[in-house]
Amino acid sequence: MVNIYLFIELLGSANAIEAVDTLKALSLDNCKFANVVVLSDEKLVAQLDCKDSADGQKAILEKIALVDGVVQTNVIAVVKPRKG
Repeated sequence: MVNIYLFIELLGSANAIEAVDTLKALSLDNCKFANVVVLSDEKLVAQLDCKDSADGQKAILEKIALVDGVVQTNVIAVVKPRKG
């Protein structure tokens, strides 16, 4: 499992709440959003939990980047949790 932390920038004309709802409703195969938070009218942060980094890459490039209103998605960190 990997945790991918994202900073998502929206168009000025986009509705941040609608964007969050759309992101949470996406079918992302081996990934799911642990959390999506509105920072401002044009900025979101999110934690995406995926089976592996390849699933995360696919989710970001093929699904999240295509959401209406999303203009930029930055990967802040990719963390592979350790036990112990």
